[in-house]
Amino acid sequence: VIQKRASDLLSKWVGESERNIAAAFAEARESGAFLVFDEADSLLGDRRNAQQGWEISQVNEMLTWMESHEQPFACITNLMSHLDEAALRRFSFKVRFDFLKPEQRDAAFRHYFGIEPPDGVRAMDLLTPGDYAVVRNRAKLLGCMDDAPELMRMLRQEVTIKPNNRREIGFKASVH
Repeated sequence: VIQKRASDLLSKWVGESERNIAAAFAEARESGAFLVFDEADSLLGDRRNAQQGWEISQVNEMLTWMESHEQPFACITNLMSHLDEAALRRFSFKVRFDFLKPEQRDAAFRHYFGIEPPDGVRAMDLLTPGDYAVVRNRAKLLGCMDDAPELMRMLRQEVTIKPNNRREIGFKASVH
């Protein structure tokens, strides 16, 4: 596996980003490696929002290589809505990883903290494995890996700061 980030590919020099993109695909082809572009929205941004010519040529370069690259590769993003429509059409598979389901939340608690999950973990919506990893790192630093209530508090804190925190489903009746 070869992983490429925007910092590996983007350059302030005109044409250099395109050369770096081409080199990444060539490296994967020559080595037979599976190529992964992390945070692909920085490489495949919607051209309708482009303000500079290089933004368009960079996406065009990616699209050309995506189409001609004979080996499988992957692009990863948390901002799929920001991707260029033409890029989306070039993917054979589009896989969305959603928030953990209740049974997955329990399993993640056991995995990341090594203790049984307390009541309430299953009901916490919007959790991802990344939330557990962040809380585990913080809990290790604070020395509270075995403090289930504190771990729950920190997980709730991670959910609260998410920009896509869900609103109530349904409607509220009002009397006029």
